[in-house]
Amino acid sequence: MDKARKLGLAVFGSGVGGLFLWLAIRKVDVAAVLQIAGEIDTRAVITAVALYWVAMVGRVFRWRVLLQKLAPSPFGAVSETLVVGYAVNNLLPARLGEVARAAYAKRRLKIGRARVFGSIFVERFLDLGAIALCLYVGLLVVGLVTEADFLATFEVIAINTGLVILVLLLAFGMFRSGAHERFSWPQPVVAILSDFRVGLSTLDRDTVAVCVPLTGFIWCFEILALRQIFFAVGVQLGTAQALLLMGAASLSTLIPTAPGYLGTYQLVAVLAMNAFALNANAGIVAAMATQIALFGSVTAAGMSILLIRSIRRLAIDGPSGFTHRDVTD
Repeated sequence: MDKARKLGLAVFGSGVGGLFLWLAIRKVDVAAVLQIAGEIDTRAVITAVALYWVAMVGRVFRWRVLLQKLAPSPFGAVSETLVVGYAVNNLLPARLGEVARAAYAKRRLKIGRARVFGSIFVERFLDLGAIALCLYVGLLVVGLVTEADFLATFEVIAINTGLVILVLLLAFGMFRSGAHERFSWPQPVVAILSDFRVGLSTLDRDTVAVCVPLTGFIWCFEILALRQIFFAVGVQLGTAQALLLMGAASLSTLIPTAPGYLGTYQLVAVLAMNAFALNANAGIVAAMATQIALFGSVTAAGMSILLIRSIRRLAIDGPSGFTHRDVTD
C-alpha cells in the first residue's frame, strides 16, 4: 500500500474516531468521569489483563493449528508474529495490521503472504461467527427485559452483521470451490489467488474440530476480561449484557478509526450503558481502561518485539537489516 493511501486512511480514521469520541462524551459529566477514573480498582484491571492474555494464548494455538497445514510453525515464532500483528492493528486503521502480520510471517515462518492471508481470513471468519453469536444472544436476552427503543442501534448492527457474514460465506465458498478461476485474471493475480485459496484450505474437518472449540475458549476469556474491566469501574455487567457489549464493541473495531479504536469503543460503551440504564460515565472510563490496559499491553509487547528484532538485525546486518519496511510491505 502506497504512502498516500496510508496517510489518507490515517486521516480518515482519525476523523471518524474524533467524531465518535465527540458523540460519546458530549453529554457525559467530566468531573464524574475523572472521579471514577481516580477510584478504578487496579486489581480488577490486572485480572482483566491476565484473562485477556489467556485469550491471546488461545489465539496463538488456533492460528498455529491452521498454519501447520501450510508449513512447520514453531509456537514461539507464531506467538511473536501474532502479537506483532495485533500491535500494529491497534495502531493502524481498517485492520491494516493483518498486512503486517502476513509480511512478518513470510520472514519468520517462511510462508507466502497470500497463503497467510488465507489462514487469517479463516481465523477472522471464526471470530466473526463468535462475535455475531455474542451479539444475537445478548440482544435477544437483554431485549426481553429492556425497552426495544433503547436497543434499536444494536438491532441495526445485528442486521448488518448478518449481511456481512452472508457475503463472506459466499466469497469463502467461491474461493474454496475454485469458482474464481472462471474469470480471466492477469497471471500475477492468478498466482496470488491460488495461494490465497491454499490458505483457505487450512479449514478442514480436522482443523474445525480444534479451532471451533478454541474460538469459544478465546471469546469466553475476552468476555470475562471485559466484565472485569467494567467491575473495576463499579459496573456489574450481567452475562447477556456482556455478550451484547462484546459483540458490538468488537464489530466497531472493523471501522477505520483512530489508533486504539479511540472513539468507536467509547461510543459503543455509552450506547450500551444507556441501553442497560447504567452509568454512562463509567462506560467512558471502562472503554479507556480497555484501550490502555488490554490493547495497550499487546501493543507494548508487539512494539518491544519489533524494537528488539530491529536492534539485533541492525547489529548483525547493518542498516540493510530488518526494518519497519519488512513489516509493512
